[in-house]
Amino acid sequence: MTVVEGQQAPAGRQPRWAALTDIGAEVHARIAPLQEGVLADRSAAVAALARLRRGVGKPAGSVNEILQYTVSEKFAGPGAGDDPTPAETAAHVALTLYATHQQSQHKRMHQRGFGLGRAVRMLHPEEFGVVVPPVLRRFQALGTAQSPDELVHHLRGMVQLQRGRGIPLDYALLSDELALWQRRGGASTVRLRWGREFYRVPQPADQSTSSQ
Repeated sequence: MTVVEGQQAPAGRQPRWAALTDIGAEVHARIAPLQEGVLADRSAAVAALARLRRGVGKPAGSVNEILQYTVSEKFAGPGAGDDPTPAETAAHVALTLYATHQQSQHKRMHQRGFGLGRAVRMLHPEEFGVVVPPVLRRFQALGTAQSPDELVHHLRGMVQLQRGRGIPLDYALLSDELALWQRRGGASTVRLRWGREFYRVPQPADQSTSSQ
């Protein structure tokens, strides 16, 4: 496992960043300079994210102009076949969704420590009442996804909601979880992880995001 540090944790808090595999570490290494470039309004980074957004919802490897960001030996070794590997699919989804999330935002939408369950809970931090809130229904839909395409469809809707509220997401961790989700028995592991984050009683510090 590889531990990758991103931004500094807010003062007085210990970072709760999950360790990353080589997949997540590589995704983080690719997003970080793009993110800083976009926030600095560098034209090359802005154009790169625009290209990445064209890959949202499309199969990994099918958009030639973004392969420089989505292809890596960390995602597919020399023995890979003709179809995208789980890691290639995971990296493609994470990078293209990040590009969607960051559009028109003036702070970092990729931040280590904001797992999917935690980030979704921040969309509806109040205690759940008798009426099932729309955010809860959307979160439950993630848990019922039966295919990568269905999962990505629900993730895309969540990312659009988070973008509207300026809530970040840990895209490096997400890529690791998406790769795991595709493996035998991995989906249940990922669902449990997301559920624990989502249903955990939030602390006051959980409702804030770092400006770094």
